[in-house]
Amino acid sequence: MGLLTWRRRTDRRGATAAKSRDPHWDNVRAISGTLVVFGHLTDTITDRDGLRWLQIATWALRVPVFVMVAGYFSRADALTPREARRLTESILVPYLAIGLLHSAEQYHFYDNWSFSIAQPHWAMWFLLSLLFWRAGLPYLAQLRYPLATSVAVALAAGYISEFGGYLSLSRTLCFLPFFLLGWRLRQGLLADALTARWSRHAAIAVLAVTFVTAWFIRHEVPFSWLRMSSAYDGTYELPRLWDWTIRLGVLVLGTVIALAFIRLTPRGRVPLLTYLGTGGLYIYLLHPLVLRPLLRWFGVDWVGPWPEQLSLVLFTVALTIVLGSPPVRRLARPFVQPRLPWLFRAEPDAPAPARTVPAPAAAPDDQLVRVPGPR
Repeated sequence: MGLLTWRRRTDRRGATAAKSRDPHWDNVRAISGTLVVFGHLTDTITDRDGLRWLQIATWALRVPVFVMVAGYFSRADALTPREARRLTESILVPYLAIGLLHSAEQYHFYDNWSFSIAQPHWAMWFLLSLLFWRAGLPYLAQLRYPLATSVAVALAAGYISEFGGYLSLSRTLCFLPFFLLGWRLRQGLLADALTARWSRHAAIAVLAVTFVTAWFIRHEVPFSWLRMSSAYDGTYELPRLWDWTIRLGVLVLGTVIALAFIRLTPRGRVPLLTYLGTGGLYIYLLHPLVLRPLLRWFGVDWVGPWPEQLSLVLFTVALTIVLGSPPVRRLARPFVQPRLPWLFRAEPDAPAPARTVPAPAAAPDDQLVRVPGPR
């Protein structure tokens, strides 16, 4: 009887949690996270035509979409002590904890210990940038044109050589427009367009053109254009004055393709996919720790013809499912979603609302006591 009651309570809590989430964005996060794993698994063998094509075609569906999702769930409220505590627990501490695990792995496999807060480990730049984005959002929201300003900053940053991997400065500034766009989507920007019937057909056309075009230009697009992790410094082989045009094109195309993908992602609950999306951060933070030993022990140089490339894609999906599974989440929760009540002072109790004595109701006119006036 007790077990049955526990199951019913668990089911009710699970149903309540599911109702409080938007499955559309969980689905977006799950697909985008899977593509991120694929990108990191295959980024050393991009000379294979099929894999390089898929890397180019899905770029906007990976990091730009993941950044937009982060922006969608961010708030521009003032940085109160409670918000500072939330940022510390959800971003800063996981950044340090996962970074230590990366350092331990490097020491184990390569006998090289290195831990630098300012130089993020593999894929950890996202957390560092996210810390800056969320902390700065209350101030960015005060700008008259935050999106346009962020684009201008991203283009100008390419001319400053110091903006590179240090503190993830280059990516923080260059991917900021995607973060702010996600935040504006939560406020209702493009709400009608992203639900209109015509936009579905337009989104299908955008993704179709993207995948077809990516095949023909797969060897013409350097990945440095898409990573935006450093200054221009001759990267685009253009007159220096016009380097910004390439980055602007990347930002515009990335935005259009990302919005098309979001439009086509299922809005309702999808078995397994929606659940994986609820653990998108686990997938993102844990997959490099798993890929490093796999690449060390087995490598991916054996991948050759199309069937082998397809097997690597299927392996990516399987690995994503494992990383998003309940046992892995329970095991990794102290690192990914730590709770540190011992680190912070207890929040003061909110003052009890003052009791107000209701004013006496006015008597109807026919019940008013009339006082005779002076005669």
